[in-house]
Amino acid sequence: SGRRNWNAAKDLQRYRHRYPGLMESENEEEEEMWNLSFYKNEICFLPQGLHIEILLESWWDNYEVLEENHSYIQWLFPLREHGMNWRAKPLTCQEIQAFKKSKEVMQRFIRAYQLMLRFYGIILINEETGELQRAENWTERFQNLNRFSHNNLRITRILKCLGEMGYEHYQVHLVKFFLTETLVKETLPNVKRSALDYFLFTIRSKRKRRELVHYAWQHFKPRGSFVWGPHDKLLKYRACSTKSQLPQKAEDKQETPGKKCDDSVEEDQSQSLEEEQKAGDAIDLQPKGNDEDVKEKLSECVSKGGDGEEEKEASFIQQEEKDLNSETEEVQGTAENDCTKESKKRKLDANMADAKKSGLLKNPTDIENISRNLGECAI
Repeated sequence: SGRRNWNAAKDLQRYRHRYPGLMESENEEEEEMWNLSFYKNEICFLPQGLHIEILLESWWDNYEVLEENHSYIQWLFPLREHGMNWRAKPLTCQEIQAFKKSKEVMQRFIRAYQLMLRFYGIILINEETGELQRAENWTERFQNLNRFSHNNLRITRILKCLGEMGYEHYQVHLVKFFLTETLVKETLPNVKRSALDYFLFTIRSKRKRRELVHYAWQHFKPRGSFVWGPHDKLLKYRACSTKSQLPQKAEDKQETPGKKCDDSVEEDQSQSLEEEQKAGDAIDLQPKGNDEDVKEKLSECVSKGGDGEEEKEASFIQQEEKDLNSETEEVQGTAENDCTKESKKRKLDANMADAKKSGLLKNPTDIENISRNLGECAI
C-alpha cells in the first residue's frame, strides 16, 4: 500500500516497552506456571498435544505436522499476551525469571528455536552468537514460507519470545537474515512486508534497530518509497556515525555526537506516526512547533539535564520525551561547553595582542591574572 502499518507499530512499541499497564498475578507457586511446567516436560501442550521432549524428537524435520498443527507454537514460544490458542497460557514475568534459572529449560528452548529454524530452511550455526545460514533444503522451505503467510505471524512470535528470554542477539541475526533474503536476494517476496512492519521492530535495542532500519533502507527498491524511517536522517546516518568525538569528561560517560545522529534516524518517523495515528511508534518523539519553540525546549534540556532512557516508563509519550531530552542535553551540553571555551580563548588572545602593543604585559603573572578573570580558560 506504500504506507506504514501503524497498528503493527503500536503493538510492537507496547512489546518493546514491556507491556506498560499490564497487570499480572503475584502467585509465586510453581505449579501455576503452565509454560514452565510444559518446558520441564511435566505437562502436554493443549489442546491434544504432546510433552515437549516427544515433540522435539519426533517432529524434527516433520514439516507437514509443523505446518498443519496450530496449537504448539504458543506453547513453544509463549508471550505475555494471548494468541490464537486460548488453551495456551500467557507468559508472566515470574515465569521468565524461572525459565532463565533452569539450564535444562533453556536448553530445550534453544532446541525449539532450532526446530522452527529448520522448518523455515535456516540453520543456527553458532549458539553463542546466534549466527544463521541457509539450510541445504532452503529452496523447498522458502517456497513454503512464500505460500503460507500464517508463518509470518509465527516468526513474529518467535522473535518476541527470544527477546523475553534474553536472546536479543538472536533476534538481530534472525531479522537481518530475513531482510537480506527479502530485500537483497529477493527470495521471499511474500515475507518482505512482515519483515519490515513486524520483524524489524521487535528489536528492543535502539542502536541495533536503527542499524537494521538503515540496512533495510539501503536495499529497499525503490528507495524513495521506503516508509519505515525518515529519509533525511537515513541519508545522514553513515556520515554521522563516522564523525570524530567532541571533547567530553570521562566521568560524564556521554555518547559521541555521531551516535546521537545515529539515534535520530527514527525521530521524524515518530512525529509522522503521531500525526497520522495518534499513537506511539517506539521511536524517539520529536516536539512539534516552530524553530523558536524547539530551541526553547532544547535550552531547557541543557539547563535541566536528563537521566537517559528508562525502558519501563508507563507512558509511551513520557518515555520518548525523556529519551529526546537526554539525547539533546548530551549533544547540546557538550557543544555549548566547547563553544564557550573557544570564545573565551579568542577573547584572551585578543587581550594579549592589545596588551603587547601597549606594553602592559611585563611578566607571566599578568597573563595568569587575565586568564583567571576570563573564567580560568586554559591558553
